[in-house]
Amino acid sequence: MWHIKRLETRLIVWITALSLIQALLFALLGQHLLEKSVREEVGKKALALASSIAELDEVQNALAYGDTQGLQDFIEKLRRSTGADFIVVGNTRRIRLTHPDPARIGSLMVGGDSREALDGRSYISEAKGSLGYSLRGKVPVRDTQGKVVGLVSVGFLATSVNSLVWAKLATLVAAVAGLLVLGVLASLWIARRVKGALYGLQPEEIGRLYAEQNAILNTVRTGILALDNHGVVRKLNRRAKDLLGLPDRQPGQPRRHIQMLLPEQAEFLLKDPEQPLNGVELFANDRWLVLSRLPLKVKDQTDGVLISFRPVDEIEELSQQLAKVQAFSELLRVQTHDHSNKLNTLGALIQMGAYQKAVEFIGLESQGYQEQVNQLIEHIQEPMVVGLLLGKYHKARELGVEMAVEPDSLMQAVGEAALVEKLLSILGNLIDNAIEAAVKTRARPPKISVMLDDVGNNIIFDVEDSGCGISDDQFASLCSPEYSSKDGCQHGVGLYLVQTYIQALGGSLELGQSILGGARFSVYLPKTPTQEEPR
Repeated sequence: MWHIKRLETRLIVWITALSLIQALLFALLGQHLLEKSVREEVGKKALALASSIAELDEVQNALAYGDTQGLQDFIEKLRRSTGADFIVVGNTRRIRLTHPDPARIGSLMVGGDSREALDGRSYISEAKGSLGYSLRGKVPVRDTQGKVVGLVSVGFLATSVNSLVWAKLATLVAAVAGLLVLGVLASLWIARRVKGALYGLQPEEIGRLYAEQNAILNTVRTGILALDNHGVVRKLNRRAKDLLGLPDRQPGQPRRHIQMLLPEQAEFLLKDPEQPLNGVELFANDRWLVLSRLPLKVKDQTDGVLISFRPVDEIEELSQQLAKVQAFSELLRVQTHDHSNKLNTLGALIQMGAYQKAVEFIGLESQGYQEQVNQLIEHIQEPMVVGLLLGKYHKARELGVEMAVEPDSLMQAVGEAALVEKLLSILGNLIDNAIEAAVKTRARPPKISVMLDDVGNNIIFDVEDSGCGISDDQFASLCSPEYSSKDGCQHGVGLYLVQTYIQALGGSLELGQSILGGARFSVYLPKTPTQEEPR
């Protein structure tokens, strides 16, 4: 039985075996109690019959006056009507006056249990008589003066008593068998319920999954916190303890409520558990965390929430690395396309034999690009911003838009990774909008202009385009989170995100009219940003 692998089968075997043992013990105890009860019942019946017979005038007169004629027939009729195995009437010398076997009349009563009856006591005894072992009731017979003149012995043979016990025991056995069947059915039901509760997993699989889960939870760099519907902490990995500054739970200590661990954040974490959260920033343990929350479902019922979180600085570092890769990828794509066009032009000039033109073309392209690179490197000290501007420069050229970075642009290295990542997002979105607006407006040559300045206490961006421009009402609509479509001049892309980042950095975004004919977006950011509380 110990080698059975399936939990369902194991439970059935265990519960059935336990039910069988209980049934056997119940049967043995029941048989003992039943036999004792039957013997007491038969003994009392024998004693009651003996007492009744001892009170009969026929018996008293026969013993008092010695007139025993007809006594045998009278007693035998009583025996057959009462169901007793024998009724023996004896005198004071224990001589039988009646007996089921007439041949034994006149002989001495055997069994050695008649002395107390002749002494005037009534009792129940068990002894071996002439017919075998029997259960007897013995009662003295008295005359009218109360003198003992004989005794009456009414008995039931052991075989009759045992037959009665077995007849009643059959009912008990049937009841025990029924209980055993119910036990087996209960084991089947319990096994299926347990199997369903454990999702069909075996104990060994559960143990392995638990070990794997702990290993995974304590290996990942994400803090993980599981709460039930009442806010009690069900699971907390090592990373979560470190990020939240929580102590370990001591052995035997009850599970802790989130209100005890994070009193300021508990209400927010437990609010609307059915509603998933993603990318929400929360301040805890002197640091900003980015968290996500999902409801825990058990059989389509919400049984708590699962919260994962990481420090904002880690997320921003990853975002910056991703932005670098995306910017580099975009730069390579644009340069590949641009160089392909130039190679096609150069190849055509060579095939035409215009070698001097080819040489001049090479020099012109090299000089123009190098001048742009030198200008940016000389005035813009932040490498990430230089890379972004070069990428947008090639993108603009590919789309036929002339992009110019103002010669008097200046910008020192920012240094702080989180601020650089937001600056790139703000500047990149504004330049993309300007390029698309310039492309869509063909009334004049498509141009955009970018100016950067960090003189004083602010970082300033100016992005202008030759598009059709936008009104103040359109600007307010474009910066709204409900805005989802672009207007005719393509200024709607990313403006809500730009506005969000600018507000988070404590800056401002202003709209004006560009000398190029379109819109001018001016961004003012303090060099020491004051972070707003994330929403």
